Amino acid sequence: MTGIRHRAAVVVGVVAGLLGACGTQPATTPARSTAPSAPAAPVLTPSVTPDGGGAATAPGRPAWGSGPVVVEHHPAVPPVPVIIGIRYAAHPGQGYDRIVIEFSGALPGYRVRYVDEVRADPSGRPVAVPGRRHLLMVFHPAQAHRDSGTPTVSGTHRIDLPMLRSYAVVGDNEGYVSLALGVDEVSGYRVGELTGRIYLDVAE
Repeated sequence: MTGIRHRAAVVVGVVAGLLGACGTQPATTPARSTAPSAPAAPVLTPSVTPDGGGAATAPGRPAWGSGPVVVEHHPAVPPVPVIIGIRYAAHPGQGYDRIVIEFSGALPGYRVRYVDEVRADPSGRPVAVPGRRHLLMVFHPAQAHRDSGTPTVSGTHRIDLPMLRSYAVVGDNEGYVSLALGVDEVSGYRVGELTGRIYLDVAE
């Protein structure tokens, strides 16, 4: 009888020991990451609307493309924005040529596209513009003359740059000014705006 009690006490002691061991084991909690999540990329609203897959220009970050580009501006007129100067320069370190069209007053809307042939507005006659390929910029509302009728920019001008070969004012009629650019090849271009200026870059 004493032996049976002894074995029962041993069994009870073992079970109690096992239960005690389970009760003192700490629970494992998964570690929580303290690294901050990556910020979402900013969304830029284009200021240039591509027409047919052209280049969209986001504020401060113009994009390259070769399709038509349309930019809508609707300045109050009069006065009609006047082109008062055209400047150009090569940027070999950045890989492009730039032409800058300067305006008095507000900036007009504009369209840019490659054309197979340059024609005068409004006559429609072909115009020879130096360069193997041509970009056409049309500004509206705009004019390339003073109210007195004196031209502010006119004619055809050769340019000795890697890509830009010439520019020509081929139309100044009823609020539309057409500017043809002679380039070496069909290449990517981008359009942007600064205060009082519209610029176009052609990739080398």
